[in-house]
Amino acid sequence: MVSRNQVVQLWGTPYATVGSVNEPREMQENGQRFNEKWTYRLSPKTVDEPAERVIYWLRYDFVAAYLVSKGGSVEQENLAPMVAAYRDRRYHAPGR
Repeated sequence: MVSRNQVVQLWGTPYATVGSVNEPREMQENGQRFNEKWTYRLSPKTVDEPAERVIYWLRYDFVAAYLVSKGGSVEQENLAPMVAAYRDRRYHAPGR
């Protein structure tokens, strides 16, 4: 299970958000239903490398994550292995 706190501990706060945890309206994108979308900018070296990481939430629940290339291709990403080391619910500032 991927939690909001794990994502923030790993990548910090998102560059941009759409909606909020309390947003009553649901949206749909990339085949996913969500009410909150977090976007992280990445630093691609080529057109084929991901330029953004998009994470969808439905209330507090993780829905899905996608990598979006500069060329516009979209690929679903499995975040579970990446956030596995961040199990606790307490934020740990880098260097502490």
